[in-house]
Amino acid sequence: IFPPATTLLRDLPHSRQMEMEADQIGLQLAAQACFDPQAAKRVFHSMKKNHGEQRQPPEFLSTHPAHESRIEHLEQWLPDAQRLYHGEDGIRCRLVRQQMKEARRVAAMQP
Repeated sequence: IFPPATTLLRDLPHSRQMEMEADQIGLQLAAQACFDPQAAKRVFHSMKKNHGEQRQPPEFLSTHPAHESRIEHLEQWLPDAQRLYHGEDGIRCRLVRQQMKEARRVAAMQP
């Protein structure tokens, strides 16, 4: 009985915390790579919707945060991610999008 209790009380909270940190870092990296951070909201809402009526374990028994917790934290992190995305008056990301558009155009011309 003690090993499962140890896992429940010691390991799972750390696992959820690491998942939340990964979500936050991923959002920041995506914004720095010129992906619109608002898209993350759609992803998390879609994940929640896709699970639909499936019963999820209580968050304290899970290795991952509940969808509601992730969405809640995402709302807190979005302003910082938006600042990264729109930094330098948005010039860098506009340039990246233009370069990607041109790269797609050139790739489409390849046989």
